[in-house]
Order: sequence, then C-alpha cells, then structure tokens
Amino acid sequence: MEANHSEHHHQHGHFLQNVNKAFIIGIVFNSLFVIIEFIVGYYQSSLALISDAGHNLSDVIGLGFSLVAFKMMKVEATNKYTYGFKKFSILASLLNSLLLIITTIAIVYEGIQRIGNQDEIQGTVISMVALIGIFINVSSALLFLKDKEKDLNLKGAYLHLLGDALVAFGVVVTGVIIYYTHWYWLDTVISFLIAIILLVATWQLLNDSLRLALDGIPRNIDLEKVKEIILSKPEISGVHHIHIWAISSYENAMTAHLVLKDNDMLEFESVKHQIKHQLEHINIHHSTFELEMKDCEEGC
Repeated sequence: MEANHSEHHHQHGHFLQNVNKAFIIGIVFNSLFVIIEFIVGYYQSSLALISDAGHNLSDVIGLGFSLVAFKMMKVEATNKYTYGFKKFSILASLLNSLLLIITTIAIVYEGIQRIGNQDEIQGTVISMVALIGIFINVSSALLFLKDKEKDLNLKGAYLHLLGDALVAFGVVVTGVIIYYTHWYWLDTVISFLIAIILLVATWQLLNDSLRLALDGIPRNIDLEKVKEIILSKPEISGVHHIHIWAISSYENAMTAHLVLKDNDMLEFESVKHQIKHQLEHINIHHSTFELEMKDCEEGC
C-alpha cells in the first residue's frame, strides 16, 4: 500500500513538472506573438489583428494564473489552510473566464466604434501575421494535449489555444479576401466573429469554475453513480448526507453517512476500503465516511 502511495506521489510530481514546462513555454511564445500582433495591427489599423492580440493576451494572463495555481498546489498544508492552497487553481480558472468576458466586451465596443469608419488595410500583412499565430497556438495547444482531461485549467488552456488557432485561420482567410476585393469592412466583421467565439468558448469554463468555487458537485461526477457504488455492497443498507466538492481543479473530496446492516466494525473497515478504491476510479480522491449502526431515514 505504501509502495502504491509512493508511486502515486512520484507520478503526481512528474505530472506537475511537465505541466509547469508546458505553461512556461506557452507563456513565453504567446507573449512574444501578442506584442508582434498588436504592433502590426495598430500600424495597419486592423481591428481583427488587435482583437486577436487581445484574445491571445487574455490567454497569456490565463496561462499565468494557471501556472501560479499549479505552483500553489505544491505548497504544504498549514494549521489554517488544512487543504493547502490547491483551491487557488479553481479561482485561477474563474478569473481566466471573467477576463475573457471583459476582453469580449472590449472587442465588441471597439468594433462598434469602427463601423463605417474603416481605414485601408494590407490583406497580405494580416494573413502573414495570422499564419504565425496559427503555428504558435497549435504548438502551444499540443503541449497540453496529453493531460488536458486531468485538470480544468489544462483543459481550458488547451481549448483556448486551439480556439486561437481557429480564429487566426479565420483572420488569414479575411486577409486574403481583403487583398483581392478591398472589402476593408471585413476586418470589423471578423472582430465581431472573434468576440462571439470567445463568448461561446468561455461560457462552459465560467459555468464549471463558478460551480466548483461554490462547492458544487464537479461536472464529471455523477451523484447517482456514487450512490450505486456504495449501495452495491451487501453490508451497506443505506447512504445519506452525501457531500461532494472540489479541493482543486485536479482533486475532489466527499463525505457521507453509511448505514451498516450488522454491527461488525471489522467488516465495515474492509467494505470502506473497497468503496474508497472504487470512488478513486470516478475522480473522488478523498472520501470520509461516518458510520451508522442502524437503518434510518435521511436526516436522522
């Protein structure tokens, strides 16, 4: 058992190390691209490039929040913070989603200001810069591909970077069309489309983050499945007062009252370990049970 715990600790440490590298690489390359894209967008008077730069900047800040969150996950628990600082990863995800919404509002506002007042734009320059963005965003997203289902922040980073690549592709197409048609108003139109994409991509992340911040049941946990696992044990006659919440965007916890058919504590200890093992397979990593020796209605 101790060997399994040691192996789990080693795997978790290796996972965090890989994640830290992925975040640092993503932050550095995307920060450089944001600077380039904003400068070119400003001098070309391209709202599409400026909007995309703002989108990428929000992702850089989001990656920074997530990196700090993973650093905080390694901080030891204290007498005041008995779970440590793992929940900072949830707060980081919530801040990231709020930041993306603010970015969306800013893009829409600027786009409205430019309606009917669009300057001449060089489509080839827009397309070339956006092509660089596709390469950087796809490369960065691939850094999170392997571990994206293990943590909410990783999944958010992966989806945002992949979404950035798709947006950049749209900007490339827009630049080509502008080059051949001189329809400069398309630059403003694509900025509105970027805003819509941002809003759609952010909504689920905001919903999940807010639920976890309020100690709601994580989206990937099925309460009925939890009850089914517990009640499948013939030694258990009932379960109530179930509470499931997220310790971090990576770990979940649970407490519950279990009603034992017989007053055999040794039997209960064996069943308890079986239940905990099964719950780990559905992403509940810490479970605590209170034992009741007689069957009763919920709330007794």
